[in-house]
Amino acid sequence: MLNRSLLVDGVNEIFVVTTRISLVTFLLTIYCAKEFFSEINKEYFLKGTLTGFLAITIPGWTFIYALKSISSGLQSIFISTIPMFTVFWVFLVYKEEKITRLKVISVFIGLSGLILLFASGATGLSNDGDLVTGGLLALIGVQGLALSNITNKKDSQYIPARTYLLAQWIASTAFSLILFFILGGEVEILNRSQALRLSGLVFIDIFNYSLFFYTIKRLSATFTTLVDYVVPIVGIYVGYIFLDEVINNIFFVTLFFIFISLYLAVKDEARSLD
Repeated sequence: MLNRSLLVDGVNEIFVVTTRISLVTFLLTIYCAKEFFSEINKEYFLKGTLTGFLAITIPGWTFIYALKSISSGLQSIFISTIPMFTVFWVFLVYKEEKITRLKVISVFIGLSGLILLFASGATGLSNDGDLVTGGLLALIGVQGLALSNITNKKDSQYIPARTYLLAQWIASTAFSLILFFILGGEVEILNRSQALRLSGLVFIDIFNYSLFFYTIKRLSATFTTLVDYVVPIVGIYVGYIFLDEVINNIFFVTLFFIFISLYLAVKDEARSLD
């Protein structure tokens, strides 16, 4: 919601995403610098670079551009599919984590909801928007996050946490600065309200990423992402109240399928933990 509110205010999306990532990196450097410089090596940095590209750069840039075509509430629905796609990618590339028949069924149920959503063409915007463009961009970002759940799970078992964390953000900042200049980005002066919202995004990023990083070392990649199912309910109504976004009935139909997918995934995960 904060991202789209800045776009509505006319702040350039290139500036928003680059500044957001750079500020997070600056603050994390203050916190993690000592451990990072004493523990970093080529292997750790390369693995951090890959995960940072998947977890930060790809979703950071695709999500901000998706918001030009779809509502923040609709984007939150796409974000809620991260657990579903994590199961899919775990099945393909991460053999250490077992994928049961029930989890596979949950993926197909979630995909059915997405198919219905795309068939509807609903964007959540009063000026129509473009579901194909916005939806595909959002899904690209989701794939990056889903894949990063796997790399985070594998690498965080032996790479020191602060070193791995900062390597991801440093690499993502480098990628973003390169894109900033390639795409012709310009530095903008923000008013107080815009600066506060951008600061809010920065601290939300730090909190969410730190919490995720703590849980991924202790739980499975699939289970860690289940919190993403809470996002759409809040996102839809916050966008409706503060940004005059449109709530379409198909959103709730899609969420129904996704929540069934969630229930099956949680049921299977709880059974495996027992």
